[in-house]
Amino acid sequence: MALTKEMLKEKIYKKNIVILNVLPEDEYLKLRIKGSNNLPLTQDHDAFVAEVDKRYGKKFQFITHGADSGCAAGLHAANALKKNGFRADYYPGGVREWDEAGLPTEGFRSKPGEPERF
Repeated sequence: MALTKEMLKEKIYKKNIVILNVLPEDEYLKLRIKGSNNLPLTQDHDAFVAEVDKRYGKKFQFITHGADSGCAAGLHAANALKKNGFRADYYPGGVREWDEAGLPTEGFRSKPGEPERF
């Protein structure tokens, strides 16, 4: 199921939820949804699913996301997880929508409109 930012806000700090940013680590380090975890989605979706299982198991509900609505990585990650018996939803707005809404972020740039710091 695709989630809105309002739906994600309601779920984000629950103990059984894992927010998974599936972008490359360098993008995750620049800007991410506060409290999210990083596990880049690779071409090998089976390896991605195996790593999720190794790190977390199936006891959590996963919410995956990418950069923005034009980034399909979060959708592909959620589908791969669901196909393998995980509970997974997708946040299509990604870190960009979250940041533009002024919601909590972390990284090199922590406020909307603020230039990236390296």
